[in-house]
Amino acid sequence: MRIGINLLNLSQDRFGGVEQYITHLIGHMADSRENLTLFLFLKRKLKNIFPQHEKIKTIQFRKLMDSADVYDAIKNCKLDLWFCPLHRSYLPSVPVPTVATIHDVLHTEYPDFVPGGLEENNRYYEQYTASFDAVITVSDFSKGAIARQLSIPERKIHVIHLNAPAIFDQAPAKNTMKGVIQKYQLPETYAIYPSSYNPHKNHLNLLKAILILREKYNTTIPLVLTGYADKSNRVYQSVLQFIRERSLEKQVWVLGYVPPEEMPSLYWNSSFLVFPSLYEGFGIPLVEAFKTKTPIVCSNKGSIPEITDNAGLYFNPENPEEIALKMMELLNPLIRKQLSEKSSLRSRHFSWKKTAAETMKVFRGVTRN
Repeated sequence: MRIGINLLNLSQDRFGGVEQYITHLIGHMADSRENLTLFLFLKRKLKNIFPQHEKIKTIQFRKLMDSADVYDAIKNCKLDLWFCPLHRSYLPSVPVPTVATIHDVLHTEYPDFVPGGLEENNRYYEQYTASFDAVITVSDFSKGAIARQLSIPERKIHVIHLNAPAIFDQAPAKNTMKGVIQKYQLPETYAIYPSSYNPHKNHLNLLKAILILREKYNTTIPLVLTGYADKSNRVYQSVLQFIRERSLEKQVWVLGYVPPEEMPSLYWNSSFLVFPSLYEGFGIPLVEAFKTKTPIVCSNKGSIPEITDNAGLYFNPENPEEIALKMMELLNPLIRKQLSEKSSLRSRHFSWKKTAAETMKVFRGVTRN
């Protein structure tokens, strides 16, 4: 099978969950026993982030002033299938079957949180969804939302779970973990929240919960926040302002961007993951916690209960008092031990090999029809 993968909008400035999904999926499809060739459609200036592999070919474009060049390349490569794993990477009237990944439809639930809001994003999807032969999404929650909000038949939507980055497959050496803790001057115990600084990530309610614990329950839980943010990011600035105004500087560590190779150490050394997001299509930090046997206390919204299953304690993320009380439960060593064991068991459900195999099954179904 000759598969074209549209990566023309792949970001050069960040490497978040979507980018992790793409690189791991492509690597595992190439390493499989499938008879295939993957044609990666890339901007020429993009750094080479994919492995050298006999099944991987790159089609590079200097600029995208005219999509006719892309259509010509699709024809010249004699593709059997066109795969669009990135948001807003769709093309109309592609002459081969098309599969698109839609991770979530956040814009329909929280339109104010997304550039373009509800109407502009809906208009964008309306241009392309009828031409999709199949849609891949990452949770049953997202499947239901996509079917309702974008009017795509459920029979066309296939749920395929993701996994944590491969670096989480093994525990770091003790001296590696010690070095990371010393580098950031972290306390012996802390809760961790790795996240981008977007409104639905709900940082302020988490900080309010930390404050409630300190002022109402005389309980101090150190908190470590990771995630890149531009200095102009309003959510990031509001987080810093809240910390300053409530004198939380000695209790909350804002680390910013942390290199991927250091993240497992931060999980292994943490007491628990707190995950207060208002909306997730999947939630890769949850699986990162599973892989590191980290106890989880988390939101009961979006796909989070589906992904976490029985491996977490849940709270209403819109209620800081409830967040605080659930976090306080995690101070009990017995509860942490039980949740750690559940995290370890839950981790067995997720693998990139499984993700790649299920994706190929969707591709075969589309090309046979």
